[in-house]
Amino acid sequence: MNPDLEHLVILQAQDLELQRLRQEQAEAPRRVTAAEAAFKSAEQTLAKIRQDLAVEEKLRRSQESDTDGHRGKIARLRKQMDAATSAAQITALEHEINFAQAAIRKLEDEELASLERTESLESAEKAGAANAEKTRAALDEERVRAAATVDRARTGTEAIEAERKNLRAQISEGSLAIYDRVAKSRGSGLSEAIDHKCSACQMMVRPQRWNDLTGREHEDQIFTCETCGRILFWDPRRDTPRSWQAGERLASAQSAAAEPRS
Repeated sequence: MNPDLEHLVILQAQDLELQRLRQEQAEAPRRVTAAEAAFKSAEQTLAKIRQDLAVEEKLRRSQESDTDGHRGKIARLRKQMDAATSAAQITALEHEINFAQAAIRKLEDEELASLERTESLESAEKAGAANAEKTRAALDEERVRAAATVDRARTGTEAIEAERKNLRAQISEGSLAIYDRVAKSRGSGLSEAIDHKCSACQMMVRPQRWNDLTGREHEDQIFTCETCGRILFWDPRRDTPRSWQAGERLASAQSAAAEPRS
């Protein structure tokens, strides 16, 4: 394989790892912000429930006071009835008593409805308090996790950037120019050729170009994908694509570069 290609394979693995680390570093504060928003929302919900409970309690105190007022009025009216001297007076007093009694029944119904609302709100308060505590704990955990992620990403980024600077110095300007130009527009500048296709854009590689790419007589040349422009490389040791876990791509590329060629 062309020496530039061997270095470019590692360089791209480094660049992809840098992208991942920088994304992790950028995502960490966003996750903290999301956790803070969830906690704030839970606190606001709990505060609203407690406010509604206080309103219901105040309402019932007012209802109880009004009920006591009507009962006191009824007691006074009954005393007035005892002293009444005409049927008209008695009838008028009875009407006022009935009105007060109806008002008491209405207040009692409203108080019962308030008690039912209070019972529901108390259940909601219990659930809301549990959710607020849960989101608070999640926020604390996310802050710790984010700090660790940022620290790990920063350390990894600094190490890779130092290696990357040395590696780029070993690659020819022409190959670097192609790689940088395509990577800037496509997100990656290199693509492994697998099963007669560019693994990045999935377009077929012409048979002649495939033969040139995989043949020993052209192994020192640089070939690009005619569709996406990425630099193509072919590695007979890896003939199938795979998914990569964090850091594995770079470790694999560095390990492959260190292996002796047959």
